Amino acid sequence: MDTSKKPNQPLPDKSNANDTKSRNDNVYKGTILVLVIIIGVLTFMLITGRQALQEVSTEKTIVDELNLELKDELDNVLSEYNMVKLEYDSVLTQQDSIIQENAREIERLIAQQGDYRRIRRQLNLLREITQNYVHEIDSLYTENRVLKAENVEMKEEIQRVTRQTSQLAETKEELEGKVEVASALRAFQINATPIRLRGRDREVETDRARRTDRVKVCFTVAENPVAIPGNKNAYVRIADPEGSILRMGEDDRYSFTIGEDTLQFSMRGQFNYINQNTEVCLYWDKQEDFEEGMYLVSIFTDEFRLGETQFSLR
Repeated sequence: MDTSKKPNQPLPDKSNANDTKSRNDNVYKGTILVLVIIIGVLTFMLITGRQALQEVSTEKTIVDELNLELKDELDNVLSEYNMVKLEYDSVLTQQDSIIQENAREIERLIAQQGDYRRIRRQLNLLREITQNYVHEIDSLYTENRVLKAENVEMKEEIQRVTRQTSQLAETKEELEGKVEVASALRAFQINATPIRLRGRDREVETDRARRTDRVKVCFTVAENPVAIPGNKNAYVRIADPEGSILRMGEDDRYSFTIGEDTLQFSMRGQFNYINQNTEVCLYWDKQEDFEEGMYLVSIFTDEFRLGETQFSLR
């Protein structure tokens, strides 16, 4: 017997190897299936995400357009406010010019040692003009404060509307309803011109008291889109250098009431106001010789004081 021969060894188990290979194949197939499912889910999320992005972009475009419309509206309101402010500034400048001119006239009379009673009357007239000037400033600053408050409120309202786009249309209507503009009438380009009548009633400007036959007063009533239109009465008061109002008579036919005051007028006329710039001219024909000195001209309607001007004769 060959004693060098190795003892018998067990043969490899082929069934175990096959089981292991089968399990590995199942793991690979499961992994692939999971990956396919994940890819499908990601593809679906990508498609729906693109659709949602398009919807958000469309909504943002709508909001931008509505905000732009509100910005244009705010610019228009601010533009109207600046026009009103500019108009008020011109009134104050004109008033200040009248006061300075009257003061210089009084200084001239004092330097010439003029009649005391005449200087006193001129001084009283200047005091009345100054008081009216102070009242005008108070009224204008009050109106400006109201406009500024409305402007701040409007800006805050626009910011709130921007944040609440779902209620944009309703809020915009509410905003438009809050916009208010002062309805008072104002006059500018106020001119009072002494006239000398030549042949065929030809008018020639003059500054000589003895040559003056009439006074022509022209002014423009400013445009105001919210004022009440219709026929308006215009009253013109001309105060001579002594402070007396030139007038046709003493009775109530030559007076009018504004607020709680009853005032005499020199001439009266009517104009049709249709919320646009309206030019008006009235004439005062000489009743007696004009005196030398400064004349103050004031213009009113039944509700408002439109403005003042002046002219001098020598």
